[in-house]
Amino acid sequence: MAAQIGGHVPALTERAATRTRGTRSRRTQAERRAASKERLLEAAATLVATRGTARASLGDIAAAAGCSRGLPTYLFGSKEGLLLALADYLVERFRSRLFEPAVDHRQGLPALLIWLQVYVDSLRGPELQVRAACVLLGEALGSEPAFLPAINRVHRNVRAMVEHYIRDGIERGEIRADVDPVAHAALLIGTLRGISLLAVTDPDSLDLDALGAELVAATERGLHA
Repeated sequence: MAAQIGGHVPALTERAATRTRGTRSRRTQAERRAASKERLLEAAATLVATRGTARASLGDIAAAAGCSRGLPTYLFGSKEGLLLALADYLVERFRSRLFEPAVDHRQGLPALLIWLQVYVDSLRGPELQVRAACVLLGEALGSEPAFLPAINRVHRNVRAMVEHYIRDGIERGEIRADVDPVAHAALLIGTLRGISLLAVTDPDSLDLDALGAELVAATERGLHA
């Protein structure tokens, strides 16, 4: 009895330790899986950006990621599944690493203007991830139509975010009440997509400093209440 009151009950202690080890093992396995997915998606972004989707094989992606050849199929099911996941991954990467830190807690028109500037700034170089996103967009319209639903989903999600900024700006009195949030969001996204393609295919023709400043100023002039 004294051992049970003053110390640990051996059987209970062992069961608790077993549960703890099991939880740690499951958590570690989940973390390893997530890390493997990220390595494969980063490798896929690099190869898609430099080779296109047709010449980025699952074996090459696995080798570039330092993973076994069968891991991409195990985690994503197929090359198409990996590339569809890549489209979502790139959008989430831009959102969490670029846009959210820059926008911070701003809302309405200020948030929209900062988002536009950050988008244009991200085209410098451009980074391989930006090039990969442009390749996926282009090939969704041509050789890889299976990507089109994923690309459309990405576009709709981004347009919805821009629409939210515009509606919020209208409610806050920063943006004119007669502005159509849906139409203007599509206009801005279309403009940015065109700029993205130019930045990838003919970067020397663009002055991104001037372009970003003009886009932000024109948007503010066109929307400001």
